[in-house]
Amino acid sequence: MTAANGRDRLVADYIPAGHRTEKTALICHGFMNRKETMGAYAAMFHQMDYNVLIPDARAHGQSTGKLIGYGWPERQDQRLWIRRIIRHNGKNSKIVMFGVSMGGATTMMTSGLNLPPQVKCFIEDCGYSSVLNELSYEAGARYHLPAFVTVQFETAMSLYNRVLNGFYLRQASSTEALHHNYRPMLFIHGSRDDFVPTRMVYQNYHATRGPRELWIVPGAKHASSYQTKPHQYQQHVKAFVNRYVR
Repeated sequence: MTAANGRDRLVADYIPAGHRTEKTALICHGFMNRKETMGAYAAMFHQMDYNVLIPDARAHGQSTGKLIGYGWPERQDQRLWIRRIIRHNGKNSKIVMFGVSMGGATTMMTSGLNLPPQVKCFIEDCGYSSVLNELSYEAGARYHLPAFVTVQFETAMSLYNRVLNGFYLRQASSTEALHHNYRPMLFIHGSRDDFVPTRMVYQNYHATRGPRELWIVPGAKHASSYQTKPHQYQQHVKAFVNRYVR
């Protein structure tokens, strides 16, 4: 499929359920990962009798492109994948969108778009509140840059990104996108996440306008909630989707 920018070619794996079903999970991977790294999550949904679609984001895996948009331009690609699912499986499709880390942010950013009614709910795992907030955190917490240097860094990065990617970093906000979401959203975050700090999930949780649930996974670090509590993870996801996908 051609990306929303009209240039890049996107590749995805589609795994049909064992029997005909209208339910499909659209799964988004994280930064510098690829569709194959989402196998455990794909298996989880497949065991719940969902079709599964896992795209490689732009500039990842088999998809083409040189620029990574941290979820912001990619949200437009996800809307195209949603339309593709509906064309393939019919107007009675029931779609769950799920993502981890950058994929979680992509999921939240997509939720703010005008989407077809076939999209029933979203699940995000450890996505950041905004690209700018995440970069600022990394600059300060990991590299111990003083505040004035961090501000200069953010400004330079934002201008550079505007030239290359077509948007200022401040625009790429999960929190702002969630202000336009009225569909159900499950938020998952590890209590010991020191890459996307756990506090960000509370900003996102309070921003969404639809039904919402929050699960802080005790002891889990970044993108490791499923590995930390696999049985409970499956239970939370299954209970959530069963409420909204019928």
